[in-house]
Amino acid sequence: MLSRIKWLSFSIELFLAVPIFGNIAGESIPFLLCLIALWHASVLYISRSEDQPILGSLLGILASFLNFFPIIRLIAHAITAIVLIFEIQKAPGME
Repeated sequence: MLSRIKWLSFSIELFLAVPIFGNIAGESIPFLLCLIALWHASVLYISRSEDQPILGSLLGILASFLNFFPIIRLIAHAITAIVLIFEIQKAPGME
């Protein structure tokens, strides 16, 4: 179950790392990134309770609050997506 949740988090972050989608979402729907921060906080809680890596969720929360800086926003979402894919691949039981 957690692997599916992490895959969804990865997909969201990858979507927001694409310049056209990330800029549209960040500038026209800023409350969306607050919802994504809440999503990452929920995933963080679940990951922590199952003793799984939490760095991707922490970076996701941080990336959501870097919404006000356009270039940094895209880079932060890309880095978060990369960390999440490594967490999915490397964590035991996350295949």
